Amino acid sequence: MSTFRELHTSSSRAHDELGKSYELPPSYTDYVKALCLRNPCLLNLFGFLSYPRGRQNACHVAALDFRENIDHPITRLIADIDYLPDELHDTPAPAKCKEDKLYHDHPLQGRILIIEDLTKDVVELLGSTLEIDPLFFAMHLHTIHRTGMRQQTPDEAILPSRLLDQNYMNFSYHRPITCDALAPFGGRLMRDTAIDRKLVFLRSTTIGLAQHCASVIKFELNNGFWIALILADPPIGDTYFVDGQKDKEPHKIHLDSKPFLGAYEDFMKPPKFSSDWTHLDDRSRGGMFHDVVQYWERSIPACFDAQNPTIESLAYYPLRIVAAEWVKYVAVMQYCIKQYEYQGDRLPDLDKFNMDLRELQGWRRRSMNSQQKINSIIRQLKAREKNSPPSGGLSLRYLIEDFELISSNIENAGRRLENMLPVVMSLVQVIDARQSLAETANISRLTVLALIFVPLSFVSSLFSMNSENMPGSPHFWVYFAVAVPVTLLVVLVARPPAWIERKLRAWTRGSKTRREQVSQPTFKEVYKEKGIA
Repeated sequence: MSTFRELHTSSSRAHDELGKSYELPPSYTDYVKALCLRNPCLLNLFGFLSYPRGRQNACHVAALDFRENIDHPITRLIADIDYLPDELHDTPAPAKCKEDKLYHDHPLQGRILIIEDLTKDVVELLGSTLEIDPLFFAMHLHTIHRTGMRQQTPDEAILPSRLLDQNYMNFSYHRPITCDALAPFGGRLMRDTAIDRKLVFLRSTTIGLAQHCASVIKFELNNGFWIALILADPPIGDTYFVDGQKDKEPHKIHLDSKPFLGAYEDFMKPPKFSSDWTHLDDRSRGGMFHDVVQYWERSIPACFDAQNPTIESLAYYPLRIVAAEWVKYVAVMQYCIKQYEYQGDRLPDLDKFNMDLRELQGWRRRSMNSQQKINSIIRQLKAREKNSPPSGGLSLRYLIEDFELISSNIENAGRRLENMLPVVMSLVQVIDARQSLAETANISRLTVLALIFVPLSFVSSLFSMNSENMPGSPHFWVYFAVAVPVTLLVVLVARPPAWIERKLRAWTRGSKTRREQVSQPTFKEVYKEKGIA
C-alpha cells in the first residue's frame, strides 16, 4: 500500500511531465540568449529581440525570382509579412499555384529577398527557418559605438578568420545629409526606425551623417534551389528622436533634410541618346531597398551566375551603392577642410575656435573608424577573389580598387584634418595675445583717467578744509589755479611727450658714454704702469 508521500511524489512528477508537454518550443531568441554567455557581442541582438520596437511602415520585402531562359529577374513586392514563409522555399503556395503554372517552362533557379528595416518577427522567422548565424544579425544591428557600453561591438570583438568562411557579408557606411538650419539638442539624434540608427550633425554646420548598414547572406536549399537575403536600412525620413529618448513622444522632432550635394553618383553607364531615356526622370532615388531593385531590373552583373551565384555577385549592387556613399563621405571631409581654412584678417572668436578644436578631434576618431569599416570590406573581397570565376574575379578586382581608393582618400583627408589641430591651437594663442593687448590698452586708458582725476580729487580734499574755497565762494578760483597745473605736471611726469622722451634717452646715453670714457685708462697710462717707455 502506497504512502501519502509516495502518492504526492508521483502526482508531482506527473504534473511536471504534463507541464513540460505544454511548454512552448525554444525560439530563436532563446537560442541567442544561450549564446550570449559565450559571445557577449550578441547582447545587442538579444536586447533587440527582447524589447522590439514596432513601426507602422516597418519591414518592406521585395522578391527577385530568377528562372531558366529568362534573362531578367521577375520582381514582386510582398504585400504582407505573413506571406514571407512561403518565399523561403521553391514550392509555391496553394494560392499561387495557378499563377505559377505560367512558369512551368521556366523552373525557378533562385530568389533574392530584399528586406528593409528588420523587425523581431522577421528575425525570428528567418533565423529559425534558415538557421542563420546570430552574428549575421548582430553585425547588421550593432553599428553604433555607445558611450559607456557594456560589451564590444561585433566588428571589434570578432577576428577576421571567424568571418572568412561564412556565407554572409556586412557593410557599414554613412549617408551625408543636410538641413536648412542647425540641428537642436547638440546634433545627436536617433532615426525613427525599428533598428537603432544614429544621425550625428557636425558642429557649427548643417551637415549630418546618418548611419547605415547593408548585409547579404546566401543559402543553398534542396534541388539546387538557392535563396539570398539582402538587408537594407530605410531611406532618410523627417522624424527623429533625441539621442537616448527614442519612442518618447515629447522628444520627437521633425527635420526637413536632403542628401548632401545631391544623391550619390550613378555607377552604371547611361543609356544612349538614341534609346528611350525618358524613364530616368520617373525613378527617384530612395533607400537601398528601391535602388537595388532598380539596378537588378536594369542590368544583371557580369559576375552573376543564376544557377549558383557567389555571395560577392549577390552583393555586387549593394557594394557599388556603399562605395558611392563613401565617396560622398569623402566630399564631406573635403568640405570641412575648407571650413577650417581661416583668413588672417577675419579670424573668428574663441568660442568658434573651441568648437572647431572639438570637431577636429572627433574627425581623428571618425576617420579611423571609417578606414576600419572600409578595410573590412576590402579584406572580405580579397579573401573571396581567389575562389571566384574569371569573370567574377575581374569585377571583384574593380570593386577592390574602388574601395582602396576610397580608403586612401579618407586617410589623406583625415591626415589633413589632423594637421590642422596645431594650426588651430596657434590661432587660439594669437587670439589670446590680441585679447591681452586689448586688455592692456583698456588698462592704459583707465590709468590716464586716474592720472587726471586723482590730482583733482587730492587738491579738492585739501581745499575742502577751508570754507572760503568751497564752490560758490569768492576764492573758488584758487582751486582751479592749483589743481590744473598739478594735474598737468602729474600727467607730464607719468606720460611725457615723445620729444621729451627722446631727449631724455639721448641725454642718458650721452652721460653713460662720458662716464665710460672717464673710467677707462688711456694707452700711455697703461704702458707707464707696465714700465714701457
